[in-house]
Amino acid sequence: MKIIKNTRFTEAQNTLAELTGAFNASTAEESRLLGLLAAPADAFDPLAAGLRLLRGEPAQRNDSTGLNRELAQVRERLDTLRPAIEAQRAAVAALVAELSAAVCAEAQPGHAKAVQGVADALVSLRAALAAEAAVRAGIVAAGYQCSLEAVAEPELNFADSESAASRLMRHLTRLQAAERLRTGGPVNIRLLVDGTGFGDLGDVVKIDGPDAAHVVALGHGEPTTAKPGKLPRLRESIALVLG
Repeated sequence: MKIIKNTRFTEAQNTLAELTGAFNASTAEESRLLGLLAAPADAFDPLAAGLRLLRGEPAQRNDSTGLNRELAQVRERLDTLRPAIEAQRAAVAALVAELSAAVCAEAQPGHAKAVQGVADALVSLRAALAAEAAVRAGIVAAGYQCSLEAVAEPELNFADSESAASRLMRHLTRLQAAERLRTGGPVNIRLLVDGTGFGDLGDVVKIDGPDAAHVVALGHGEPTTAKPGKLPRLRESIALVLG
């Protein structure tokens, strides 16, 4: 189901639209009043003013005091609506995050299966390319000239660790490792970068499964059987030697 079909999302979006519409209308009214205040004042006609009173109308339509009072009221509405719109935008964003998390959790098994399919396909491709290369190599090894066209593509060269195929294989390996960690208990992780919030580069830390999965999926850490501990820093090593 699309998110626009979700009742909670629709209600939240409608509320945001109403607030935004009211804000835009008030902004337009503010501009109108400012234009009236900036325009030259009409000469006061007492007879015309009296006749307007008889008709139940304001005695002076361009009275600056009245216009300023209206302008103050409009700006008060704007001051109220502005933070209300920001709060509703935040509420919509939080709701989208909540609904998205639920949908992603429901789709996780299917996605894991699809990822496994991609990984299997890469393994099969690697084996097929190796078999094709072996046929040509066998001809050459027997002393013949091989005229068979090679099926080769630099980005599909699994022997090159930086080819697209190799990078994708590493990425899939991380995704699958992260998925296994996500549903497990605390695990030891060797940090591959600084700034993870769990330790420094090279440290081995024990963290909960979901956090470990996040770190591994980002490529910021890897599971290890090593015991938790901090990697000795250069400064600490020098202090030990001098001590």
